[in-house]
Amino acid sequence: MNKIALIIRREYITRVRNKTFIILTLIAPLLYGLLIALPIIATKFGQDVRFVDVVDETGQFKYKLKNSGELFFRYPDASFSEEKKLMKQKDGPQLILRIPNQLNIFKPDSLLLLSAKNVGLNFNEKIENAVNERINDLKIQKLKLNKTLLDTLVTNVNITVRADTGEGEKESSSAAASAAAFGGGFLIYMFIFLYGGMVLRGVQEEKQNRIVEIIISSVKPFQLMLGKIVGIAMVGLTQFIVWVILTIITTTLIGVLLTPSAEQMQVAHAIAAHGPASGMMDAAAQGTLHKISSAIGTLNLTMLLSMFVFYFLGGYLLYSSLFAACAAAVDSQSDLYQFMFPISLPIIVSISLIPSVISNPDSNLAVWLSIIPFTAPVIMMARLPFGVPAWQLGLSAFILIGGFITTTMFAGKIYRIGILMYGKKITWRELSKWLFY
Repeated sequence: MNKIALIIRREYITRVRNKTFIILTLIAPLLYGLLIALPIIATKFGQDVRFVDVVDETGQFKYKLKNSGELFFRYPDASFSEEKKLMKQKDGPQLILRIPNQLNIFKPDSLLLLSAKNVGLNFNEKIENAVNERINDLKIQKLKLNKTLLDTLVTNVNITVRADTGEGEKESSSAAASAAAFGGGFLIYMFIFLYGGMVLRGVQEEKQNRIVEIIISSVKPFQLMLGKIVGIAMVGLTQFIVWVILTIITTTLIGVLLTPSAEQMQVAHAIAAHGPASGMMDAAAQGTLHKISSAIGTLNLTMLLSMFVFYFLGGYLLYSSLFAACAAAVDSQSDLYQFMFPISLPIIVSISLIPSVISNPDSNLAVWLSIIPFTAPVIMMARLPFGVPAWQLGLSAFILIGGFITTTMFAGKIYRIGILMYGKKITWRELSKWLFY
């Protein structure tokens, strides 16, 4: 047991002190925080207030077009030709909307938007929406329809989603659950290959350099394999814990820095008071941040994080033992691929099925794949945010534990024989003989 502990310590310290490990551990949470902050920063700082000079020759649109966010309409007394001359000046108008006198509201194809440069699609749509809304009002007046009655025909349905659990009703967010499902499944997939690959490369290097011949003179092959697997598992847990702590700190700082102060909110309200603008930049950024935090609040983060650690360890132990056995059995990289692909296929299939699982987390396919040990780590993490019956979760965990114990035992037999075998091309039939040697 002391020898296994020494191997675990060596694998752990060697990799944790690696500069690449330290840099990746520190940078990953910052990148995650940046991904969260970018939409908010874009909302807060990436939008320029633009003004559209409206030359209304009909007299029916003046002060009737609704401002929206960063888009404001102005109504100068100048004619269209005069406005065009002003556009050539440095501080002249950048956008001029001409509404001709002969405009047919039932076929409004004579409108003109003159721009000093190309107009973005977002601005063009907002201008069209504002004009469409006013034209619809004019049609209602022209046809002498009852606008109040027509407004009652337009219904915007907003359904509040709640989850009825054994502890009572709780807020639910399909978007947050879907994001957590995809993120959890993908991270399990990535971590298994990342840390399983470390085991594989470590075994390969030791065999090719023949260092293993010296090592196993002091320890048994199974002890060496188990120590390597557990040591790298501890590296993964260390990295994960640091990522969680730094991610919490990063997202908290982003929330503090991007939440507008009282003075900024007063300025926003003062600007909004000059027109029917909706969603000023600071208010929009605050709203985006509030939606994100509210959605995250609907998830049981404690349960998800604890289950993530369990399924990461279970999936890692299962696959890394198989990876170690394959690396010990072969001499060349080309021979390794013939064994790695069939072994990796279940987890590759799992990641491709995540969208189907998110669409229907309680389907027979999703339930069975979350119980089979080779696919359970990814599929169960994709199901957990939507709620999983306790018996299914318990059965999945029990079978996964039994799965990695069994695979570790079989992998140990292959590792024991293959680690000292050189110059022989190994086949599946040969491996099956080693299992019962």
